Amino acid sequence: MLKYIIKRALWIIPTLLGVLIILFSLTYLMPGDPASAMLGPRATPELVAELNQRMHLDRSMPVRLGYYLTGVIKGDLGTSVWSGHKVRSLLAEALPHTALLAITSLGVAALIGILLGAFAAVRRDSPIGGCVTIASLLGVAVPDFVAALLLMLLFCVWIPILPALGAGAPGDPLDIALHLILPATALGIGWVGYLARLTRESMIDVLDSDYIRTAKAFAVPGKIIAYRYALKNAVIPSITVIGLGVGKLLGGAVFVEIIFSRPGLGKLIVDAVYARDFPVVQGGILVATVLFVLANLIADISYAFVDPRIQYD
Repeated sequence: MLKYIIKRALWIIPTLLGVLIILFSLTYLMPGDPASAMLGPRATPELVAELNQRMHLDRSMPVRLGYYLTGVIKGDLGTSVWSGHKVRSLLAEALPHTALLAITSLGVAALIGILLGAFAAVRRDSPIGGCVTIASLLGVAVPDFVAALLLMLLFCVWIPILPALGAGAPGDPLDIALHLILPATALGIGWVGYLARLTRESMIDVLDSDYIRTAKAFAVPGKIIAYRYALKNAVIPSITVIGLGVGKLLGGAVFVEIIFSRPGLGKLIVDAVYARDFPVVQGGILVATVLFVLANLIADISYAFVDPRIQYD
């Protein structure tokens, strides 16, 4: 297991290196002079010269790449063109909001989706199981931004019981939790349906396996068979999807954060794209990539804890 973890962790290095090179190439994909494009209407010869010197845009490509990689290794992601703040500090302010939103929505969606899927598999021939299946399909079909708008219309306009905008007052857990309900629900509703469908199909296959029939033959209670034996094996595909779904979750968080005006990582990247603030864009995408890679690593490692029969070679 330790050997597998080390091997998977080492694969992160070439992945991140490739992402860094692609992010570095963004300045070369812009038409015209990169400094003038980033400064926009306020570009003057003095500001262009200052930005070229600060970002080493007047140096050759290998030299600039060396400066960029060295800065990333040291934790220096550059300085925002428009605000003048360090990109690292901007990301440090935005990341906790996105992390809280992602963990809450994915955690609640995984718990509800897996339990609903297991219930639908156990009651697959009953009307209740059919209703759960239909509800899961509807959840998958609703995009994140549509769910966000509908929830805002319902609970902020028609029945104004929840706050619509912002992330809550700092230091007030209750206010933060209230501001988190609608964004987390909008972001996680699709995952509830998807995980419910996946768990249902996987658990039906497990319930039809030989060792389940043997347990039934020995008069093991049905609830123990379903939720202690079958669910433990049926949940493995869901763990894979949760790990791979972090990228989709971060993409959905962009729309949700914009709609609910949350100061998270997605909103920071979108605002930086509109402002052509490429240091912030590069830093934000790099952090999102690191989160995606780490989530997949954790998902791979967790297989062995769910099912000890899995061997890593």
